[in-house]
Amino acid sequence: MTAVLTRLSATQQRVLALLLLLLAVAALLAVVLLPVLLLHRHYDDALASMSQRLATYRRVAAQAPEYRKALDAMRERDARRFFLRNTAANLAAAELQELVRAAIESNGGRISTSQNQSPRDDGRFRQIVVTVQFFASTPNLQKILYAIETQQPYLVVDNFTLRPLNAFRGFRPAAGQEPEVNVQLEVSAYAYPEPPKGAPPAGSAQPTRTSEPPPKTADPARKPEPPRTAEPSKGGEPVRAVEPAKGAEPAKRPEPVKDAAPAKGPETPPQ
Repeated sequence: MTAVLTRLSATQQRVLALLLLLLAVAALLAVVLLPVLLLHRHYDDALASMSQRLATYRRVAAQAPEYRKALDAMRERDARRFFLRNTAANLAAAELQELVRAAIESNGGRISTSQNQSPRDDGRFRQIVVTVQFFASTPNLQKILYAIETQQPYLVVDNFTLRPLNAFRGFRPAAGQEPEVNVQLEVSAYAYPEPPKGAPPAGSAQPTRTSEPPPKTADPARKPEPPRTAEPSKGGEPVRAVEPAKGAEPAKRPEPVKDAAPAKGPETPPQ
């Protein structure tokens, strides 16, 4: 390498040195500026994404008054009319069964069997299910399904099974007569859950028993009275009174017994 450089002229050496300097400066700039450029591009993309998200939030926030009005309008409506009236499972099932029966029989259907299914909990509500099997012609079946779908409270057809009655080959119905089909429906409706029985109302508290006052005790600072002697009775020794117990009232002094007057003898009748 040194031999090659010595063969170059002074001008060529200067040009080579200048090129090496430019390459070193370019490498240094690439090492320093490339991460900065990449980081700048990353921040630009992040700012663009945040700006787009902020614009979306502003559009949604601008529609807040309309949504509040719609929510208030929904709250003003009676939402309970879309649910079954009864909350007990057996009563709600009977109500649903009566609604389905009325929709079928009023549109030319003939019910063969009807069975209540076990209720299912669905979030804050309870789903009541009824399975009905009936016979109806195709036009009447259309009317029955329409009556069920437009019913209030809302009824939902979960399962639908349709079987022809005359399925043998070559069957032709009579003129002007619609063939009947065997239909099995699983209809459900929603009801509010039954409140727990015997639950105390909110905010009520059990009455607390007040403790009885403690019995009175004797005052320890009170000094006992000295023993007293009863007054001597006639013809007897003085009797010492019993010392009262602490905290008890002193015994009353006994009154002296009065001498009874001598009994008068029987009067003698005059002579």
